Amino acid sequence: MKNLYLASLLLLLQSCAQTPIPDTRPAWEGKPRVIVMTDGEIDDRCSMVHFLLYANDVQVDAIIQSNSGFQRHGWSSEPWIEEQIAAYEAVLQNLRVHDADYPSADELRAAVYVGDEDPNHVPQGVSFKTLLPGAEVLIDPTDWPDTPGSDRIVEVLLEEDPRPVFIQCWGGGNTAAKAFDKLKKEYPAEYDRAMEKVVMYCIWYQDGAGNYIERNHPKATLLHSHHFSGSWDYGTMTNSDNFIRQYLRNGQNPLGKFYEQPFISEGDTPAFLYALPNGLRSYEHPTYGGWGGRFYKVEGFENVYRDISLGALREWLEPALRDFQARLEWCVTPTYEEANHAPVIEVEEGLDRVVKSGEEVILTAKISDKDPRDVEGAWRVRGTMWQQKGRTRAWLDENPEARIEEYRTDWSQDIAGSYNGFVDLQFVGKESVRFVAPEVDQPETIHIILEAYDMAVPRMTSYARFIVTVVPR
Repeated sequence: MKNLYLASLLLLLQSCAQTPIPDTRPAWEGKPRVIVMTDGEIDDRCSMVHFLLYANDVQVDAIIQSNSGFQRHGWSSEPWIEEQIAAYEAVLQNLRVHDADYPSADELRAAVYVGDEDPNHVPQGVSFKTLLPGAEVLIDPTDWPDTPGSDRIVEVLLEEDPRPVFIQCWGGGNTAAKAFDKLKKEYPAEYDRAMEKVVMYCIWYQDGAGNYIERNHPKATLLHSHHFSGSWDYGTMTNSDNFIRQYLRNGQNPLGKFYEQPFISEGDTPAFLYALPNGLRSYEHPTYGGWGGRFYKVEGFENVYRDISLGALREWLEPALRDFQARLEWCVTPTYEEANHAPVIEVEEGLDRVVKSGEEVILTAKISDKDPRDVEGAWRVRGTMWQQKGRTRAWLDENPEARIEEYRTDWSQDIAGSYNGFVDLQFVGKESVRFVAPEVDQPETIHIILEAYDMAVPRMTSYARFIVTVVPR
């Protein structure tokens, strides 16, 4: 049984002293397009278990097996991805009870390709942990042979679809480097359009491809993630062994048994978390921030970014892991009513506003939850507190609405907006918040995040990011 449902609303003010950042990406609709490149390391295999449970939220255009400076020969010789997809197929019927958008196992199988696993294409004697943006270019893919993986990247990028393509380097990026080289040489008329769609999230530069792409394909957006180490990587969440035993390797979940580590160890997970459409809109611009971290622009490059700190990932660990837990429970829960699902946020007036200084701004959102109320669970979780107030279980049965309490707070966070000042948020009823647009001398942006979460077990969180542009009077 689910525990207490409690719809909560938190409005989080985000502002910082950066210059205004225009969103130069074209408007697009539909699910984010994702290409995963994985070197098959043990943490990749754990991340893949996690990723497959989010295949409903993205369009999986390819899963490409490649290599890296740590796994120089790759692991396509072993059927680890095929085994995980077969396990996914075993739980797919249950997953579709909770979200009908989960793709078929055959669709995922058709998306698996082999890319560059040639160890000669990975530089020798390099510390890839410290290979940062702006470093010396160490590779040249010009004379390398094409691979099924690189050809798939070319095919995807040449499509007329205007959506960005989130290419994720869980290992190295050599396969993508070859694809970009081919686009430049063989499709010059389409090259710029194709490369402008690339958002390449690199878990370190694990084979030197990142530095090659920075210099030779500057229209691609590159994100260099360093702080996955210390948040999602090996050895950081060693206190999560009970989580693994209870929700993954419990003998009940066919997919969970392929989680090979005894604790959370998913060094590559931030790459796909960045592209999730969870309402934070983090994938719209690297500086916005979200489950996959927050990034700053590297000087000297048009489209290269580095992540700012461990905190930008750690602050989202709890909601991300609770969401993962809920989806693991979907795998083994054949009825919708017995599992938890994220609240739904509806915003009728749009997320982006332009207002003048001095204008009253009212942001309104409707939060709902499809899950049935679990009075038994509510009493189990909060009964002692209610008893202290003289209330009984019979009272709760007669007054189920009384247990829905709303907690609200607002807090400043130097994440996204350009306005460097305090904005006094005031709540209006249960669904709106207001503030007076501050005085500005030039257009400034204010990002306000609405966070809605239930109090079931596990708690699930939804978001809506409002971006308010304030112009002078």
